[in-house]
Amino acid sequence: MKHSLAVVADADCCIPFHLCSLNNVYLAPIDPPLLIEPDTIPQLHSEATAVPVKESIAAVRKAIEDGATELLYLATGDGFGSPDNLHEAFDQIENRVTIESSDHALMGSGWQAVVAAEVIRAGGTLNEAISTARAVRKEIHVLVMLEHPELTSAAGNAEFRESTHRALVSLRGTEVSIISRPKTREEALTLLRDDFAKRIVDSARARIAVHHAGAEAGAEALAIWIQRKLPNAELVIAPLTRHAAARLGPRMLGIAWYEIPPNDYFSIKSRERSSVR
Repeated sequence: MKHSLAVVADADCCIPFHLCSLNNVYLAPIDPPLLIEPDTIPQLHSEATAVPVKESIAAVRKAIEDGATELLYLATGDGFGSPDNLHEAFDQIENRVTIESSDHALMGSGWQAVVAAEVIRAGGTLNEAISTARAVRKEIHVLVMLEHPELTSAAGNAEFRESTHRALVSLRGTEVSIISRPKTREEALTLLRDDFAKRIVDSARARIAVHHAGAEAGAEALAIWIQRKLPNAELVIAPLTRHAAARLGPRMLGIAWYEIPPNDYFSIKSRERSSVR
């Protein structure tokens, strides 16, 4: 009997809802509130708590209700989104749940969930979905402009605790690496887009997410610039959940991308079909 597979992901990976619907990805929490309009720092700071494990269980149970008999839970690896006791919680669920940490933040995690779901939708196995996600993981970059880097201390980044000056940073899992300390927002956004653009090798293989936390106009302007600069790339705009914004702050803008590796699932399957002919 063939198992019906589904992917559940922490909502803090901030996958745009249309990509979730297209690829049958379930989010935990199921309907996460997004930060579309700017909010106050005190209000966001009050929401900087761990996501309850019951939200993850509810998302898994929703997937099971919809017919999934085996699930891949793709957890963010930023030390802020996923509950700590997922293994214990999922042991109480009859259906098999495989937990895979993305070791990334935002769409650095989200792209992995998307490609895993794409493999499953194309008829791939659980192991093939995980293998493809891991291959993508090695290629991912997340660059972020923080207007309020002091909020990252909510996730344990002590070096930002006393900082109130914007920063251009690279995110990888729990690591927040400072690239520069631009004086103005305009300078920061220029550095963000230029640093991103110089890292692209093959735009035709690029999948790009523009993130924002209550900075929709800025995200749209950045997306337009990317479309003009890299017309062959896949591009989406991905607002942050309120919970993710509690760590990264209002008016944040960022870019999370990867270039499809030559050894991904679909490239391998394409070569296999060619060899059969």
